[in-house]
Amino acid sequence: MRLLFAALMLTLSFGSAQAALDTESLPAGSVVVVGLDLTTMRTTKVGQAVEKLASTKGKELEVSRRLSEQLGIDTKKDLHGLVAGIYPGPDGKVAEKKASGIILIRGQFQPARINAFGQTNNIPSQTVGKHLAWEASPFMEKLTGEKPEERKAYVVAHSENLLIIAGAEFLERALASADRSEKSAHFPAPVAAKFAAASNGWLYLYADATKVKNKDEQVGVEELSLVLGENAVDLQLAVAAGFMSVEKAAKMRQQLRGLQAMASMGFASEAEKPSDEKENMAMLAELTQRTRIGGEEKQVTLDLDYPAEKVAKAISHVREKAQRASGTPAAK
Repeated sequence: MRLLFAALMLTLSFGSAQAALDTESLPAGSVVVVGLDLTTMRTTKVGQAVEKLASTKGKELEVSRRLSEQLGIDTKKDLHGLVAGIYPGPDGKVAEKKASGIILIRGQFQPARINAFGQTNNIPSQTVGKHLAWEASPFMEKLTGEKPEERKAYVVAHSENLLIIAGAEFLERALASADRSEKSAHFPAPVAAKFAAASNGWLYLYADATKVKNKDEQVGVEELSLVLGENAVDLQLAVAAGFMSVEKAAKMRQQLRGLQAMASMGFASEAEKPSDEKENMAMLAELTQRTRIGGEEKQVTLDLDYPAEKVAKAISHVREKAQRASGTPAAK
């Protein structure tokens, strides 16, 4: 699981992506799907601020350097986005602590160079059809210098446009799906319609909570969807959760509104804080107040429109503070 989300965060930190959520080549049957449209993200105020923040972090810069030197991947130009899917096991459930799945990273790659890296470093591999699959843990350790969690997964340079990371039990399925550019429906119709309508979205999430082992039956969530994006003015968040009963949904709406009221009062009462902390508290109070809680019947919704300029400014303050602490000159 850690390998999968390491790849996701790597692409989030440095990538440049295509213009929409794209699940092509992701096998059907995933119960959690995460998609990132980083081209859209990097054209937004918030996305640009995040990119500048990432450029101040030494660890990310080192990973970027290693990718360029070892694999020929320019993290500013060659990574075009990703989609990740988590799949249930033989019992039809996703194990909470041992979840596994598939990540498809799209971009511009040099398969021969990636495979040469595996061969030069004597990384264990297997051949699946026409593809070389490298064990992900030693591959990532040689690439980053850090030893990841030991879990059987593989890295495959599938083509010049697609890099695959797959749990061992899903490797053959992932490659077969990619070989035929499989197009599968991954979402219920209302969720698919919401995602299609989010032309300015750059982060998407869908989860079927009924397929997760040991889920909290007291809460009663059956499915969850999320879209995060930005229009010309606002950062926009839309979350929807489906519940197993009307009663549980009504209870959740009530609890969320109570928490919203308490949080608004708590943030607004921090009058004795230093000026920069007061500014942060004021922003959190405004975020809380602008959050709209709604829905009907079995659905609960949470929506937020917040000035993107304010979010970008807050991220810039974090970057400047980090630069002052490290003595790094401010980026232009």
